[in-house]
Amino acid sequence: MHARRMLFLAEGNAETWDSLSGASRSALHAIRRAGWDARSSDVNVYGTRDWLVRLLSVRASRRHWAQHYHTGPIGFAWRSHRARAAARSHPAGAPILQVGATFLADTGQHPLFTYCDANSAMASRGGQWAAVARLSSGELDAVLAREREVYHACAGVFTFTEGLRRSMIDDFGVPPERVVTTYAGPNLAFFPADTDLDAPKADAPTILFIGRKWERKGGPTVVEAFARVRQAVPQARLLLAGCNPPLTAMPGIEIVGFVRRDDPGPRGLKALFLASDVFCMPSHYEPFGAVFSEAMVHGVACVGPRRYMSEIIVDGETGWLVEAGQAEELAEVLIRALSDRERLRAMGRAGRGRAMHLFNWDRVADRLLTAIESALPPGA
Repeated sequence: MHARRMLFLAEGNAETWDSLSGASRSALHAIRRAGWDARSSDVNVYGTRDWLVRLLSVRASRRHWAQHYHTGPIGFAWRSHRARAAARSHPAGAPILQVGATFLADTGQHPLFTYCDANSAMASRGGQWAAVARLSSGELDAVLAREREVYHACAGVFTFTEGLRRSMIDDFGVPPERVVTTYAGPNLAFFPADTDLDAPKADAPTILFIGRKWERKGGPTVVEAFARVRQAVPQARLLLAGCNPPLTAMPGIEIVGFVRRDDPGPRGLKALFLASDVFCMPSHYEPFGAVFSEAMVHGVACVGPRRYMSEIIVDGETGWLVEAGQAEELAEVLIRALSDRERLRAMGRAGRGRAMHLFNWDRVADRLLTAIESALPPGA
């Protein structure tokens, strides 16, 4: 198969796990497996220019400063400058796929596409838990205007979810035929196609929570619910990974701390999933939730927030949907789940089948590339 040419642009090095929590790397490698010659380029600014952007983005609050630095006009302009510089060495007429809308690549000589896990309009409805809440109304309006410019400059806008697709159409006026839901997959250093779903679990019924942002991901709610779970299921245990929350010692809770995606050891991501009966992360705000797809491909039933995870979790079939912040409801669900571990295994198998069909990077790449090829001019 003759390789098609593509320029893949992202914030951060898309050849590593450092860009978009690894989603950039996963998408890039899947595109290459499909036979495309995809060259990646990092549009972030570094060194003196980065410090200048930081200085010119200063705000009174550190969090406000961080968000304005990331989404403000100066960073947007510099990232766009780097993107266009990379595009100048890309063959005319060959497509450019950029990740997100925090910069705008060249649109004069190349068909442009963007792949997004969220947008600021959708995030603004996430309340205090979304980072855009730190911006002033004027700053948010300016961010929305820049995003609109990006989306309307693109021949195609690809979204992680159908909900985001609707937002692109309703909030930004992108023509429906130019917005395609492609979903996303698990950001793992391996794809566990050969995982033995019937392998023994830990002796104690085990709940797994993974999240760096402890409060936004619903960690305090999980701990509060677990206190009730232990009363009904005394042998239950809770593994807290990805963070080191400020907790006093509680029976049954183990703080694993930060985990690496490529760690093959007993405290690595794969080992944690395979040891757990149910994955639980009742986030207050979650644009996509790749970690749920990661749990699903390992055959682990999931509990997630109803508002954000209804496209990933099939309630009652591959897990349960709950209201964020409701510890009593969450405890009831977890008690019911841990009381029937065979049912959890069946749900895990159903979840794995769903993940292999929808949240599989090779299938995601196929959706992306089919849409790109259909949007290119004849003979391009």
